[in-house]
Amino acid sequence: MLVEQKIQFLKNTELFAELSKANLKSICDIADEVAYPADHTIFEEGDEGDSLYLLVNGEISIIKAEMEVLSFKEKGYCFGEVALIDNKLRSATIRTVTPTNLLRISQDDFFYALAREPLIGRGMFRVLNNKIRHDLEVQMSAIRKEVAQEESMRLAAEVQQSILPNEEITHPCLISAGYCQPTNSVGGDYYDYLHLPNKQVGIFIGDVMGHGFHSAMVAAMTKSCIQTQIQFDASVSEVMKAIKRVTEEDAQTFIYMTCCYVIIHQDKRLEFVNAGHPSMLLYRANTGKFIELDSQYAPVGIALPHKASFVHYQSSETTWEPGDLLILYSDGITEAFNAKEEVYGYKRFKNLIFEKRHLTPTEIKDAILVDLAAHQQGEGLHDDITLVITKFL
Repeated sequence: MLVEQKIQFLKNTELFAELSKANLKSICDIADEVAYPADHTIFEEGDEGDSLYLLVNGEISIIKAEMEVLSFKEKGYCFGEVALIDNKLRSATIRTVTPTNLLRISQDDFFYALAREPLIGRGMFRVLNNKIRHDLEVQMSAIRKEVAQEESMRLAAEVQQSILPNEEITHPCLISAGYCQPTNSVGGDYYDYLHLPNKQVGIFIGDVMGHGFHSAMVAAMTKSCIQTQIQFDASVSEVMKAIKRVTEEDAQTFIYMTCCYVIIHQDKRLEFVNAGHPSMLLYRANTGKFIELDSQYAPVGIALPHKASFVHYQSSETTWEPGDLLILYSDGITEAFNAKEEVYGYKRFKNLIFEKRHLTPTEIKDAILVDLAAHQQGEGLHDDITLVITKFL
């Protein structure tokens, strides 16, 4: 860098902006030009402060506790000055992001220049004041984002709780017990009871991919579209078609949902569809055996080549008898694991239901949750858990 270029560069920095051309020239004499390649550590947190630096070109990152907190590429940016002022160790690591050129002024030279020209002190004050303002703005921005996120999550949690049934099914043919617990404050699991024409009962369970605000909103939209659709046509094909429209609206964000929709008829028919969800369990009281109502379709929202737009959901049928149990659940139960990474498992789940088959749905539900907690041994949830147990009368 030529002397005139160097003087002009220094004149444009906050640190030396008020100096005369003569004083700037003397600063030129003590400012060494240094160049570093990309990903080079200029100094590390805990090093002694022996120099301050001015960024000529390139980019540097500020790292604390092995994490990048800020990066700068503004010409004239000053760093490393604080350790000179308070004579403490470096408070952060500075590393180049790209090939970078700097001007470096040693501690002794800086204090000699400061003693000779007090206006440098005013420039130093301006540098520190702007950094404090910048740091404060960064912190306030982070706080604002955190508050906004917390408010969004709070609202999403309220929405999710509001879409769950307020009471269990009261019907001459069956009684029920449902439970839903998200991994975090909000999740993507959802179940619902539907009062259909001709005293039919519908049960829906869905598991939207992922957790959090977006998944909860898709679950809420699913409830809305189902409640609207059953006013016109509650058939399996039409309800599933409506749900498909909801997930297709979010196709750009690649979101999908596994789900089951069951229609219970008073003439002891059970009409159902399973789209990518864990197999529903139908316990036969007269044989003591379980029937698995397996998935017949891919999860709603997953596009299959040449087929996605033409999926026609058709129901399957079976029968029910008094004393039978129908269990709908999410894989957050069977795939729950403990600190030893042992899963709760499908076999243990079925065995417990068989053992408690004579109890009410609420008692069976409570027994499952107690046994699940015992298995987890204090390990937190890693997926939403949803459970709906129905006993036929």
